[in-house]
Amino acid sequence: MRQRGTQHVTTAQIEQRAVSATFWSGAETIGRQGLQFVITMVLARLLTPEDYGTVALLAIFLGLAGVLINSGFSSALIQRQGVTAVDLSSVWLFNVVMALVAAAVLCAAAGGIAAFYGKPVLRPLTWLLSADLVIGALGAVHRVQLIKSLDFRRLCLTSVVALVVSGGLAIVLAYRGYGAWTLGWQALAFSVVSTGLLWAVSPWRVGREFSLESVRSLFRFGSFLLMSSVLDVLYSRLNTLVIGKFYSAKDLGHYARADNTSQIPGSLMSSVLSSVAFPVFARVQQDKALLRSGLRKAVLLAMLVNIPAMLGMIVAARPLVVVLFGEQWVPCVPYLQILCLAGLFWPLHTLNLNVLVAQGHSQRFFRLEVAKKTVSLALLGVTCFFGVTAIAWSAVVAGAICYVINAYYSGQLLGYGAGAQLLDLLPYAGVGAAMALAVAGLAWVLPGWPWLQLTGQVVAGALVYAGLCAVLRLPAWADAWSLAKTSP
Repeated sequence: MRQRGTQHVTTAQIEQRAVSATFWSGAETIGRQGLQFVITMVLARLLTPEDYGTVALLAIFLGLAGVLINSGFSSALIQRQGVTAVDLSSVWLFNVVMALVAAAVLCAAAGGIAAFYGKPVLRPLTWLLSADLVIGALGAVHRVQLIKSLDFRRLCLTSVVALVVSGGLAIVLAYRGYGAWTLGWQALAFSVVSTGLLWAVSPWRVGREFSLESVRSLFRFGSFLLMSSVLDVLYSRLNTLVIGKFYSAKDLGHYARADNTSQIPGSLMSSVLSSVAFPVFARVQQDKALLRSGLRKAVLLAMLVNIPAMLGMIVAARPLVVVLFGEQWVPCVPYLQILCLAGLFWPLHTLNLNVLVAQGHSQRFFRLEVAKKTVSLALLGVTCFFGVTAIAWSAVVAGAICYVINAYYSGQLLGYGAGAQLLDLLPYAGVGAAMALAVAGLAWVLPGWPWLQLTGQVVAGALVYAGLCAVLRLPAWADAWSLAKTSP
């Protein structure tokens, strides 16, 4: 008999657990990304754009290896309502074996990768980061168990401690002149510490049983997510391959810094909400009205933060880059401003796909990915010959088109597609635009000191945006206050 992993709970209980989970997921994500950002600020002054670009050259290979190792099993375990101990142990063993195979293949291909880019240092760096894949696989199922049970308090602990240790090591190595190696050792140290802590805080332990049938059953759902993830990595990392091959590691370093910075607010919000939303959506997948209400609330909450963050970074890009990363990173400012436009859509992509997968529609998810990547790759193919700026603009156009595609099934299944979502977001966009105009105007008044400009723009932008949201009584603003009051 299959032992059920979840019990029947009321809507009120689900909402209560979701609020608690959102608080701890937010603490974990904000703590993790906040610490990572502070560490990055320090490292950006000790390392060069070329150091970052060198490691970024490996992103497509490591990204593909990562999704092949996972094979969609993490999402399958979260989505499935009845999971046995045999299922968990079987997936864990499969992940570890796949990680060993992927690491071996990457090590064998390391020489070819280094020759392709003309950078001998990539060979030993590939060996180092291949070990990171294996260590990460050892704790993957433990992480899934904590997410499925909405235990983000323990996830918060593991992430914060691992970041402190790995970040401290990276700063020491960068100060001593290790260059690109700093980032490789940082990644490995993070995996070692976080995996060790996941084993310590998670009550689940690997069993001795392995069932090929369990793997097959879960893979029937996860296979489409695997193919979708492969397509996503190929597209999202292909631009790094193109820039690194046809331009320079320095150009890639500037583009990667802009891309990573532009994604921070959107990925923070989508990570907080989707990490909670996916398991919660999966629990109520049969109640379409509740799903629609949950998606709408998540969309508005995410964009309440993402819209002012993206527009604010566009108008304050130069002082932001100088203050956070230093003068050597100023060439990334135009890329950052362009990519922030693409970043406006980031949480919307994630949430619409989460609600689709939570209902078990992995095949439809794959169809969307094929359509999106076809459009995105066509745009990249056209723009890659016209410079890095053109590649950045292709991401903006692709983001807008792909959002409409992602929201298609939300409209079909829940009656809440792109049109309804954008209509709900119009007041927030209007308030965000007013804030951006105020912040841009302030730049003409303040002196040219970056610290003073940035501080004044952030404070003024926050006051204008919060004031307008409160005066207009926007629903997400009230929801955010309610969430803050009821969180533990």
